[in-house]
Amino acid sequence: LRQHGINSGIVAVAGDLRVFGKRPDGSTWNIGIRHPRKKEGVMAQVRFLDRADMAISTSGDYERFFMKNGVRYHHVLSPDTLHPSLGNQSVSVIARDSTTADALSTAIFAMDPEKGFKLLESLPEVEGIIMGEDGRIVLSPGLKGHPKVAIEIIH
Repeated sequence: LRQHGINSGIVAVAGDLRVFGKRPDGSTWNIGIRHPRKKEGVMAQVRFLDRADMAISTSGDYERFFMKNGVRYHHVLSPDTLHPSLGNQSVSVIARDSTTADALSTAIFAMDPEKGFKLLESLPEVEGIIMGEDGRIVLSPGLKGHPKVAIEIIH
């Protein structure tokens, strides 16, 4: 897009978003992260600041699933059990590129929430938002005061 003279935009493909530049009116890009248990609800709002060139991807157990006997069966499998992963409702990862954000949101979703959080903490230029099975939301430490991203938890 930039090679064709487009200086700002948002590209959305299957739940993965990439923003660059500011909106044409000069305002920032605002992205809502869907609440995994409230069909029309928003869990958090992400604002990309200062001509951010960033990507965000969310993996969750709420788009492709079915319920049977009170159990939620979804499409992200645990590599340990080969059954739907447990522990998280939603994981959003913010990174410089969409490939990294997408791969990490899925991988962290499949992990135990504590291990996923530790992975987020260990990676440079990668931040995230994890909603655990219990509904508790945890932000990676780098999101506080981030120069290009502002988060508002709506829950």
